[in-house]
Amino acid sequence: MKKNLLRNGAICAGVAAMMLTGCSSASSDSQTTAAVSSAEETEAGNAAEETASEAAADGEKITLTFWCHQNEPWIKAYEAMADRFEEANPEYEVKVESYPFNVYNDKIQTALTAGTAGPDIIAVWGGMAPSFIKSDALSEVPEEMAKQLDEDYMQPTTGIYKKEGKYYGVPMEYNLEYGGMIVNKKLFDEAGLSYPTTWEELRETSKKVAKKNGDLVEMKGFEMIDSDALICNYLAMILQQGGQYLTEDGSVDFATPEGIKAMNEILSMVQDGEDDLQNLTEGEYEFNDVYQDKGYMSSVGSWAIGEGTDSYGLTYGTDFEYVKVPQYGSQMGFASETGWGLLVPKNGAHVDDAWKYVEFFSQPENLVQHNIACSQLPPRKSMLDNEVYKEAMPQVTFLLDILPSGQWMGPYNTSDMRDVFNQMFIDLCQTDAPDVEQALKDASAEITANCRISYEN
Repeated sequence: MKKNLLRNGAICAGVAAMMLTGCSSASSDSQTTAAVSSAEETEAGNAAEETASEAAADGEKITLTFWCHQNEPWIKAYEAMADRFEEANPEYEVKVESYPFNVYNDKIQTALTAGTAGPDIIAVWGGMAPSFIKSDALSEVPEEMAKQLDEDYMQPTTGIYKKEGKYYGVPMEYNLEYGGMIVNKKLFDEAGLSYPTTWEELRETSKKVAKKNGDLVEMKGFEMIDSDALICNYLAMILQQGGQYLTEDGSVDFATPEGIKAMNEILSMVQDGEDDLQNLTEGEYEFNDVYQDKGYMSSVGSWAIGEGTDSYGLTYGTDFEYVKVPQYGSQMGFASETGWGLLVPKNGAHVDDAWKYVEFFSQPENLVQHNIACSQLPPRKSMLDNEVYKEAMPQVTFLLDILPSGQWMGPYNTSDMRDVFNQMFIDLCQTDAPDVEQALKDASAEITANCRISYEN
């Protein structure tokens, strides 16, 4: 969302603007690794901590700098959290600074390698995190918080943040790009149609409402072909057939009977004129079509609800709604990449104070307010029955029931993984009589060889 976002994730600039270029992150990793833990920087960090303590003793406020990417509803939520923290801890001032998503990754890398103190807390998309974690430029999650991550956070939310048994990030959300879809209520009402409740009804409705003009689909039916939704729906379709794409040694294998069947199903959506490649190739989110009356249904995470109300000024329940994506197979299953989380750089001026802020942010009574404001799903098991959340977010409570059925997408740089997968899909759609099985084998081999994160979890 994340997300951007990618998200928008949101978050997200899509195929052409992912934060990490190419499958192998060696170049960015090596830049980030350079000179991040020198003795001089350690000494400077200790001095900064001493200065912070002295400032507190003198009655001066300690200023914590919080970095995030530019997304209107999320910035409001971060600022509200900062206000809440300042009210509970008047000795602090939290300064929220936002940057365009397409420069955010480089901004963070520069800050982590700087000899002087940078931001104290950084909000980071999970797909961006591996190079930062590998660099050893981050402060380790304190022991008590790490225990909470093990005991109360659902596994997909923490996977990417763990290195050699230690955590270097704290999740803010359960990133789920499968399970729900934005529907254009006005279009459904005008057509006298009900929302589909089975996969067969979904495809039937999608074909019925879609309108094609040459290679361009002017009115789309069911949309799931963008940089986030495509791979997430595909993996869910494999798992719901009882299949698996991760082998025992952790490598990827899409070329299974379940994987081939699922890919042919998605390709048929393009062939039947229900959707096209426009959003995938242009790096846009498909839900924008639904909000602009150019599509009926779009698979996307619950975070996109806020885009409809805040960015488009639409009314939930009148203009659009968020409902279940009909299950493809006989059993529930899906894969999630680790979503947005909080990191604390080693070279920050106030490392201990920064973790105090993260701990405050992560308390269920505070985190629930952030998740509500950002239309996110909670990452903690203890929040699945949170009445405050359910009352504020009745439109997504159906997702809470399936969260425990999810698995982590795997030990891969998921930004790079998506790049490979999405390009494979584009090539398949643009090839006459494509060899689906061979394409899946090739993509699996490339992802396994080049996109796997280089640290063990």
